[in-house]
Amino acid sequence: MQTLTIGSGEPSSARPAHRPVAIPHALEQRFHKTMYYSLQSLRGRHVGPFVQKLQRWERLDREQFAALTDELLRNALRLAFRRVPLYSSGQWRDALSSANAEHLDAWPVLDRRMLITDRRALLARRINSGVFSRRSSGSTGEMVRVAYNPAAGGWSWAQEYRSMYWFGIPPGSRTLLLWGGGHPLLDWVRNCRVCTTKNLTFEQLERAASYLLRRRPMLCMGLPSAIAQLARHIRAHHPNAPAQVVPFVKLGGEQVYDFQCEEIARHLGARVFESYGSTEMGPIAHECPYGSRHIMADHVRLEIFDGDRPAPLGEFGDIVVTSLFNRAMPLVRCRIGDRGRISPDPCPCGLPHPVLAELVGRAADMFATADGRLVHGSELGRRLQLFLSKAPLGSVGQVLFEQSGTTDWKVLVESSDGFDETLAAQLRGIVHATFGDRCQVTIQRVALVPREKSGKYRYYRREPAASRR
Repeated sequence: MQTLTIGSGEPSSARPAHRPVAIPHALEQRFHKTMYYSLQSLRGRHVGPFVQKLQRWERLDREQFAALTDELLRNALRLAFRRVPLYSSGQWRDALSSANAEHLDAWPVLDRRMLITDRRALLARRINSGVFSRRSSGSTGEMVRVAYNPAAGGWSWAQEYRSMYWFGIPPGSRTLLLWGGGHPLLDWVRNCRVCTTKNLTFEQLERAASYLLRRRPMLCMGLPSAIAQLARHIRAHHPNAPAQVVPFVKLGGEQVYDFQCEEIARHLGARVFESYGSTEMGPIAHECPYGSRHIMADHVRLEIFDGDRPAPLGEFGDIVVTSLFNRAMPLVRCRIGDRGRISPDPCPCGLPHPVLAELVGRAADMFATADGRLVHGSELGRRLQLFLSKAPLGSVGQVLFEQSGTTDWKVLVESSDGFDETLAAQLRGIVHATFGDRCQVTIQRVALVPREKSGKYRYYRREPAASRR
């Protein structure tokens, strides 16, 4: 069996292949890496030593790795049971009073809403100093705030950087980040230029394109919708740009579609890979150079549930996750709102981590069809692939499908003079093919399609109530 040499950057056969380039500005990269590791250590987040430990663990065989992660899980459950008030009350008291709390099977599922309603009871007793909070984007309508102890924060960052080493990208590499916001000092320490996506205008896209073309960073990372839009912008407005604008692109924070990966690879000449995480858990899974999405089993325990019970291996269902290192707010069997499937087969790369074969974000994003069926909104994103591949470059920016009633849809389109009735008819056809021919579809051309407050973007949503009044 062929195996992957970690850090070698051998390309995935599933996506366009590009050999890793020599690291530019090596002194600059080492300076920022040293500064970043030192700053995080002062904050109690020992990212550097944790990265080294993770790299040792990933060299274990699968049996040794499973034993290690089982021990990490037992430690996490033991501490959660002893220190978290919620876990000694209600259904947890009933379930764990007659069972071994170190066995995950005995634990009830924690509903995500309880992170809001029972947050105080989820905070551990005897929390050490340096605890900080991470907040969700609020894109589901309810903002979740999760407390982390400093070491847990360090493990989260270590997972991110260890996984980027699989592609030969060390900490401190020059980076362009397209995200909802940033932290000026920390971003500078990380050697990261931030382009905010909250108002992704032509001018913002030009600034991002200018940074890529002038400064030639090693990595561009951020929201897939924003990077795909930037990729189209560069080819439409900078036709003489080099074939490879940036060597690597890392996507995360939104549902990732194949057509986005293909557009980014084609227009930027980049090797594209995906990272999956959440506010509740931090990093959960990361793509390897073979194209498999590896579950960070040395950071979280991920299960797939069918209703209130674990699903058989290989079946699709709700993602339920347990944190292994968060001692400030230990979350055990938390249903985070996404759906997926764990592959029963290992990846040929040789990593001992299991593989998350399918992933669909926001399980609540179900829309009713004209005949009463329910369809996940991501189907609209998938059907956009053919449309965008055939639309003249530069004629369409972003597209947003908005449902106001079961059969009433409005499609907002950022468009140029090249947008015509033929393209409009194709967009209507996407709605009809997904939700039924009885749907009434209005096409509305706009200067800028609104993003969510966080800067994230979905290709679909229900029309805001205020707009219907």
